[in-house]
Order: sequence, then C-alpha cells, then structure tokens
Amino acid sequence: MLVRMLKFGVLLVAGAALVAPLAASAQGAAGSRPVTTASAAMPPMTAPAAGAEAGAAKPAPRLVARATKRAPVVQRDPQVYLFRGLANVFSLGMDDMSKELKAQGIPNKVLNHANWPSVAADITAKYKANPKATRPIVLVGHSLGANAVLLMGQQLARNGVPVDLVVTFDPTTKGPVAPGVRRYLNLYQSNNGWAEALDVPPGAGKRVVNSDVRKRTDIKAAVSHFDIDKNRVLHQQVVAEIVRLAGGKVKLQPKSGAM
Repeated sequence: MLVRMLKFGVLLVAGAALVAPLAASAQGAAGSRPVTTASAAMPPMTAPAAGAEAGAAKPAPRLVARATKRAPVVQRDPQVYLFRGLANVFSLGMDDMSKELKAQGIPNKVLNHANWPSVAADITAKYKANPKATRPIVLVGHSLGANAVLLMGQQLARNGVPVDLVVTFDPTTKGPVAPGVRRYLNLYQSNNGWAEALDVPPGAGKRVVNSDVRKRTDIKAAVSHFDIDKNRVLHQQVVAEIVRLAGGKVKLQPKSGAM
C-alpha cells in the first residue's frame, strides 16, 4: 500500500514537471503573437487631398445671364391736322374736335384749307428726317377743307410719305383717292346737295369707307352740310380712331353737342 502511494506521488511530481514547461511555452507564444482586432486590421484613414476631391467632383455649370436686347423706344411725333372750309367760319366743328383730341393727349393743329401745300411740305421734311417718329399722319377736313385733305393725301403719297388716315366731312368732290393713303373715312350726307361719296378704286376694298349719315341709325339730330362737322357721334368715331392709331386708349369725356 505504501509502495503504491509512493508510485502515485512520483507520477504526480513527474506530470507537474512536464506540464509546467508546456504552459510557459504556450503563454510566451500568446504574448509574442500580434493581436488582430477590427480596428487594427483596418488601414488608417486619411483625408483626401483637396486637389483629388475637386477632380473627382464635377464642377457646377456656370449660369451666364444673357442680356435681352430691347428695341429702343421711339418717341412719336403725331402729325394730325384739321382743315376748316370756306372763310374759316363754316367749319368750327374742327376746333371742337381739336380740343377733344388734345384732351386725349393727341397734339394737333387747325388750319385754313388754303394752307395745305405748306403743311404737306413740312410733313414731308419731318418724315424724311425721322420716318419712325413721324407717325401717325392723319388729315381731317370739312367741306373745302375735306377737298384739301384729299389733295394733300395725294401729294404726300407722291412724296413717298405714307398717310395713315384721311377723314372727310361732306367733301364736294369725289377724290382724288391716292394709293399711298392707308385708309379713307368719308362722313357725308347724300341728300344735302353738296356732299359726294368718294370714288372707290378697283381693289381698294375696305381702304375707302363711305359712311352716309342719312342712313345711320346712331345719328338722331338733324344734320346739314353746315353742321355735320359738329355732330358728337361723328366726333367720337373719328377721335377714337385717331387715338388708336397713336397707340392710346380713349378716355371717356363729358357728353356735349348734338347726336
């Protein structure tokens, strides 16, 4: 029994002596082996260089503001002339219309019918000097003044000057009707023994308008050759057309005069 116990003790001592070097060897190997962690395995991160980042990113497109070319504003100088008839005493409706046009912001002049040649020369000179500004060109006349604007429109057309509108109140002649005039408006009374309808050339179409006031239902007052130029309805029609040609809008005015 004692012998067995001695053998067992000898085996324990020998086993311990064998295990100790192995444990020390294992511990030393573990201490010398590098520790690999997630942070250690990842390579160090460095900020990209400024040049590299700029090269990788696409530059934003440059917005260049383009200046819009606008046409220069032309300061117009309307040429609006009104001509009285015989002796400057039978066509005072032209003076009333002149005031109405000025109230609408349209400059104009009232003259005797005999002055038309000098006025035509003046308009021609202005138009040749500045054709874009010298517009619109409008001629209005009553009786002999109406005859005068027909002749004047023809002369201006021969001079190469376009006339936008010729308005005649009871002309005593049928023309001339010139191709250089864009529109004729003849306001006449067919049964008063004085007035004439204008001749309408072939192909003129709506360029020449003969408006017989005797057949119009919007004119209530009695009309004659000596007062047709004073009728309020006709004034409103003519003034509105001139204002539109000048690029404006008609302003409402107090009612006055016969309808």
